[in-house]
Amino acid sequence: MPEAIVSTEQYLLDTFTFTQQHETKTGQIAAEKLARAIEGLVPQRGQVFNWSASGSVDTTERRFIRLSVNGSMFLQCQRCLQDYEYPVVVDTLFEVVNTEAELDEDEDDVETPDRVLASLNLDLFGLIEDEVILALPYIPRHDVCPSLPGELSEEDASGLETEKPNPFAVLGKLKKS
Repeated sequence: MPEAIVSTEQYLLDTFTFTQQHETKTGQIAAEKLARAIEGLVPQRGQVFNWSASGSVDTTERRFIRLSVNGSMFLQCQRCLQDYEYPVVVDTLFEVVNTEAELDEDEDDVETPDRVLASLNLDLFGLIEDEVILALPYIPRHDVCPSLPGELSEEDASGLETEKPNPFAVLGKLKKS
């Protein structure tokens, strides 16, 4: 089972320094380490998430953190109940704000980036895990299931295709009379 390649200290960000100095951090996290993300899922099979975080400041002095996460998780299709590998690709821009009041400004505007509160110790691990959770489907399923449990035999399938008599056909005959 792969271990996280970064230390705990690398998951903590001083958001001011990180954004002002345009820093970048990268690493890998084993899917098994994302306890909240894998809760209730089928056992994972050694998947690793590659992640990167980069800080920036725009021309109006607004500070941003771009978080990218790539990997996959095994999920159980809710149609056929078979496991399948689901790709997780996250690329999210967060605006770093100074007050809780700023967190709620324009929250209904889908054009504005998500916001995080400035901190000397922003929990990057928690942010990565949150983004992975948000990227997972609510009801996982294949686009096209490779097979369904208890496949219908040809006899059963042909029986389903035959049309049953319409109980209102008699009324149709009476109407024509």
